[in-house]
Amino acid sequence: MTAADLHQQLDDAAEAQIPREEQAAAGLAAFAGIAEEWGLNTDEQRRMLGNPGRTRFFAMKRGESTALSDDELDRLAYLTAIYALLNILYNAEGVRAWLNNPSRPDSMWRGQSPLDYLKTGRMEALIDVYRYLNGLRGAS
Repeated sequence: MTAADLHQQLDDAAEAQIPREEQAAAGLAAFAGIAEEWGLNTDEQRRMLGNPGRTRFFAMKRGESTALSDDELDRLAYLTAIYALLNILYNAEGVRAWLNNPSRPDSMWRGQSPLDYLKTGRMEALIDVYRYLNGLRGAS
């Protein structure tokens, strides 16, 4: 199962009023695939998830901790949506190129590649990248 499939499951779960724990489990599974595909190390993964403690983070990765905060669920939703949008807009090679393309200092990414901007772990970064890609897709 791909991360895009898991993203769809997360969307379906939200619409079907599936319990938060099941939504969290689907989101965490999707994020694990995204993190592997994007080559994120443990610290980068933790930052993207709002910097949970190491013990809690590894429990989350093992599926032992699915009682996530609203912030963590929001982060998972943004990350899976970003992943889905990238895969709608680009082929696999294009996704890698877009994520790693350096930007100008006065750009939205503040001189970083979009992936490096995401790795800051700031919610603002997740929202900025999501909105930008959603705009490219033609959504409002």
